[in-house]
Amino acid sequence: MVLKKSSAIEISNFSVDYHIFKRTRKKPLGDFENFNALKNLEINIREGEIVALLGRNGAGKSTLLKCIAGLLRPSKGKIITRGRVILLAGADPGFIPELTGRQNVIELALAYGISKEEMPDFINSIEKFADIGEAFDRKFLGYSSGMRGKVGFGFITALNPDILLMDETLGVGDREFRKKASKRLEGFIERSGTVIISTHSLGLAKDMCSRGIVLDKGIIAIDSDAEEAISHYINMTGTG
Repeated sequence: MVLKKSSAIEISNFSVDYHIFKRTRKKPLGDFENFNALKNLEINIREGEIVALLGRNGAGKSTLLKCIAGLLRPSKGKIITRGRVILLAGADPGFIPELTGRQNVIELALAYGISKEEMPDFINSIEKFADIGEAFDRKFLGYSSGMRGKVGFGFITALNPDILLMDETLGVGDREFRKKASKRLEGFIERSGTVIISTHSLGLAKDMCSRGIVLDKGIIAIDSDAEEAISHYINMTGTG
């Protein structure tokens, strides 16, 4: 008997509305207009699924990921997540400029629940990956944007979430570093139980994802296997 995998993410009757300030000829002083960022979404993602989230800019992809991560509240509906959720969107998980790179890693690791027993290996993994030498023990305030990105990316990808949300893959550093980062990211995805990748890279979606969800103006245009979802997105946008 094959056991059915349980749901990692349940989204039901889910909507998000924004208020946008606009000026028009009729209202030169401006007024707030209601904008439906997400409309009545129904999504169920099982444990272990790797899902591509596709759509044009402004379709609602980032808003949805922020809601799943608990950073935004809905106007109506609910999201249920099971397990630890991490949103990978940018390279700064909350570093403090006045602390060194090492001190930042330690403080944030404790905040993310890394145990004292795990700490030495956790720090070593990030220090080795970032490869910034003695700068790891200098104040973060003096880091270049590239150095900050390397330490931040190393930190985030050293974690072990149950649910990983990726809002585009960040590209810090030179070509050699991006290749190194891509390999580390693959390992991070393999360790994570359930993954949603918001991306414009159809190659990445095809290679890594088994399922695809296409958003269009805040609604689900299609929710199917990755190949069918990618085809729909190509037809919808005229890309390919």
